[in-house]
Amino acid sequence: MITDVLILAGGSGERLWPVSDAKRPKQFMILTDGESFLQAAIRRAVALDIPGDICIVTRKDWTTLVLADVISLAARLGRPAILNKVLVMSEPCGKNTAPAIAWTAKYLLSLNRADSPNILMMASDHIIKPLDAFIADARTAGAHADRGNLVSFAIPPTFPSTGYGYIKTGEAFHSTLEDASASFRIDTFKEKPDAATARAYLEDGHYYWNSGIYAFRADFYLFELERLCPEAFAAFANAGPGCMIETVDGIRVMTSYDGLDAAYERSPSISIDYAISEKCARSVTVRASFLWDDVGTWDSLAKYRDDLPAGAVSVNSRNCFVDSDIPVALCGVDDLVVVIKNGKALVARKGDTGLVKDALAQMKEKGLA
Repeated sequence: MITDVLILAGGSGERLWPVSDAKRPKQFMILTDGESFLQAAIRRAVALDIPGDICIVTRKDWTTLVLADVISLAARLGRPAILNKVLVMSEPCGKNTAPAIAWTAKYLLSLNRADSPNILMMASDHIIKPLDAFIADARTAGAHADRGNLVSFAIPPTFPSTGYGYIKTGEAFHSTLEDASASFRIDTFKEKPDAATARAYLEDGHYYWNSGIYAFRADFYLFELERLCPEAFAAFANAGPGCMIETVDGIRVMTSYDGLDAAYERSPSISIDYAISEKCARSVTVRASFLWDDVGTWDSLAKYRDDLPAGAVSVNSRNCFVDSDIPVALCGVDDLVVVIKNGKALVARKGDTGLVKDALAQMKEKGLA
């Protein structure tokens, strides 16, 4: 079973600029029903009914935002006990996912429970639904992880995406689980393909999107990290177990962890995919029965907001998306994305919002971002 959940909330979400910025990145954006991406992730973690902790790893500058989201969610759900489940852990700097997981695994192991923590790791800024399907798949993954496997979630592709990495499935993974037919050994991981390759993957039927969600035992993760990415493992060799945890508004906040700054300084910036999963001999994937979207561009976000906002009007215009702090009039234009937030404006043709990150880089060079 899953004992603990790790929610990674340290990303900058640059592809959703100008709403997502360094002061309030994507995971704190409100999507639907007044709930942020992060709050939706916490709600999923709560629904797993785990005995351990919901660890949220974020940047120090965003700790206050995380606390506010947790408090607001607990109040909205009428479940103050949520506050007691959450532990906020602030990174000294961003070094991708593998170091954050190593830190969390070491901390949870230091609690000296009867057995190794069995962790579900997920991002703080994805759309996943329905909840019951996710919970069922997570429990399957937890059972596989408890047997000493690195478990991912394979998303059945609905179109030939060039923006996602892929998993090629191998033989069915047999276990004592009733639904083991939905689980497979992983043949290989594939990087983001070109358009022709993506179409071939879709037609093949054995390729799935890599969701970036993983389940693993803490001791197994550190064992594999030492074997497959020794430089990252060595960086944390002298970190912990001493730490200081304070309670802020009923939520635990780790204010210090012995040797953490030095560990992050020495560690390479590397993802779990490159550090472990692409080389791990015990990689298993669960074919997801839930819908998943990493909402990485304004094009993908626009799918979840059908109507123009109250502050926009459209005259002889079609298929446009608007998110703005000021009134916007669309006249004789089609297929546009118009975002005016935080004193900055984005105008893009639908289908081209993947270029936002490149545009933002140029804006930063000119001191305009």
